[in-house]
Amino acid sequence: MKTISIRLEDSIYEELSAMLDAMGQTKQTFYETFTRTALRERSIPFIIRAPLTNTHSNNNSKLEAFARLEASRKANSEAIDYDAEREEAMNEKFGSIN
Repeated sequence: MKTISIRLEDSIYEELSAMLDAMGQTKQTFYETFTRTALRERSIPFIIRAPLTNTHSNNNSKLEAFARLEASRKANSEAIDYDAEREEAMNEKFGSIN
């Protein structure tokens, strides 16, 4: 068995801890589940999109993108249908199979 080390900001670590505690999960179970899902599906188990604007020259573009992602996550706190999200992403990438 291998060991990995991950650095997280304190606030993100605490938020993750609280969420996993509420779910009755450990961080190890969380990361193992994430990794197994990624390996099984051969993709990251959520949608990652690049911003549509051409702000590559801006050194803060990554931080701004993260801030927009975090704001979106907080604004959409209702349950997410991951199967529907994944299907929509696959249709966008490869087209509809119908």
